[in-house]
Amino acid sequence: MNLEIKEIINNLKLANKINLDKIYLQIEDDEKTEIINLESGEKTKHSEISKSNLLIKMNMNTLLELKENKKNPEDLLFEEKIKISGDIKLLQ
Repeated sequence: MNLEIKEIINNLKLANKINLDKIYLQIEDDEKTEIINLESGEKTKHSEISKSNLLIKMNMNTLLELKENKKNPEDLLFEEKIKISGDIKLLQ
């Protein structure tokens, strides 16, 4: 797993989660969308994610704000810059 993903996991307060293999990060850019598994750091396709997984969606600017710890994840959720779908119990 690369350092950037580890920073995101820490800033999302997911570092102690045992279900990282079921949590995915979808990053949208003007030109492309990438979905990354938080445990392996590998890219995947949206069709491979089941409803029992968790998908965290954000754009590249939000990712940078989160990575650089400029904003709290809860604030980004409130501002609807981060959207979550799937099994939110995985965040507990």
